[in-house]
Amino acid sequence: MQLTIREVLALPVMAAGRPRVIGGRDHLDRPVRWVHISDLTDLTDLLEGGELVLTTGLPLSGGAREASAYLTMLAEQDVAGLVIELGTHLKAVPDYLGTLADSVRLPVVVLSATIRFIEVTQQVHRLIVADQYDEVEFARTTHEVFTSLNIARASTTDIVTRAAQTLGAPLVLEDLGRHVLAFCAVDTPTAQLLYQWAERSRLHASADTPTGSAWSAVSVGVGSERWGRLVLPARTPNASRARMVLERAAQSLQLHRMIQQERDALVVHAHGGLLDDLRGGRINDGAEALARASALGLTPSTHYVPLSVRVPGRPDTDALTQGEVDRRLLTAVRQAVAAAGQSAIVAIRREGTVSAIMSCSPKGADSALSAVCRGLRERLTGRGGTDGWAAGTAPASPSLIAAAQGITEAEHVADVGLTMPETNRLYRSTDVRLRGLVALLRNDHRVQAFAETELGRLLDHDARTGDNLLTLLRTHLDCAGSKTHTARLTGLSRPTLYSRLRTIERILDVSLESAESRTSLHTALMIVDAR
Repeated sequence: MQLTIREVLALPVMAAGRPRVIGGRDHLDRPVRWVHISDLTDLTDLLEGGELVLTTGLPLSGGAREASAYLTMLAEQDVAGLVIELGTHLKAVPDYLGTLADSVRLPVVVLSATIRFIEVTQQVHRLIVADQYDEVEFARTTHEVFTSLNIARASTTDIVTRAAQTLGAPLVLEDLGRHVLAFCAVDTPTAQLLYQWAERSRLHASADTPTGSAWSAVSVGVGSERWGRLVLPARTPNASRARMVLERAAQSLQLHRMIQQERDALVVHAHGGLLDDLRGGRINDGAEALARASALGLTPSTHYVPLSVRVPGRPDTDALTQGEVDRRLLTAVRQAVAAAGQSAIVAIRREGTVSAIMSCSPKGADSALSAVCRGLRERLTGRGGTDGWAAGTAPASPSLIAAAQGITEAEHVADVGLTMPETNRLYRSTDVRLRGLVALLRNDHRVQAFAETELGRLLDHDARTGDNLLTLLRTHLDCAGSKTHTARLTGLSRPTLYSRLRTIERILDVSLESAESRTSLHTALMIVDAR
């Protein structure tokens, strides 16, 4: 940080001369780039600007006209200020000198006592060089820090956090919609930092660094492809260093973005990180949870409802194809939520599963979920990889944290929903019941052995003969063992139906008149469907 005229005057070597400012008092905070000693009346082409000129007063001894020409020349050379030592050529300060200094906005200081100018130059230059070395060292360290982050493929959050730690101040990365993509609060409470972030950010967004604002910011992105801002929402004692760190961090963020090659990957990552933090118990304060969710675009409401959308897996799907299916599913959910006039935190939870926390009114959860599912039906049904989707939900909650815990139930229900008849797309825990328990246990070898014991012989018979008796058994069980209802649904005559049911009983060695037998067979069918 460069020395100012005010700081130079405070040095002991200058204080010994009893300095007195006679003009240009409002410009004492100008930085001093160098010190120049001269009694020449014309310093044109000898100065580069920013110098503090020391003189014994010879150029001012010729009268008001010469003094005016001299001060005007210095002002035109952009010098920082002028220091005059009385006694050698100028015994007293002319009355007009202060007025002339004010007119050209040049700080003019008079020394009443004699000092050694050489000591002034030595001390000031030593401080300037030391400051310049510190700036060079800071720039080198900053460059090395962010270069190492780039090499290590650091995440967006890591880059923002390291930049904030370097500055010792909070830092926020926002997108063009003023939604927070990443942040580091340092010693500031998160709820306070992100409170009404979008509104506060817009007040400071007339330019990258608004005039008179305590905030500093740089755009992130290149040219017309700018996609965000890195914002320092605090006053900093060293604006040049802050700007350097912000610009270097912005470059690292852009490089990270280019590597990801996903235009909205940062938003998705931020949503997923928030859901993970909520479900993992890393956020226990409701105000912090709501502040972070609001900064990501979730509209605060009285209630929040979890939603999970699941598409069936394909064993022959490679990783690239599955990734494309997941992105398509994520986009569909986000678009459906927006089309329904709702807001949500949405993220890919695992392969084939997208989960969300959606804001809603206490009595409006059902209508909001229905509207989202209508949008999903339009966007997913009949499309490769996403057809056959199912959605699960859990009870709405006034707490965002509690709603996040309900995602586990919603994902389980959606998983079971894939095995349900496609008469519906949205399921609740009351819809899955025993089928939900079966879905949880479907990979247990003992459950699989039970299903094979119950239905294996019938499956073998159908494989050999093509009779498809399993379908008839399923229909009969769905009719709760009513032969009349079964005959009506299958279109079979009574004698034919009775004959085939007896064949099923003979193959399985059970009685279909027994409620327990029908329950065991129905459970075995659920296990087969779940797998």
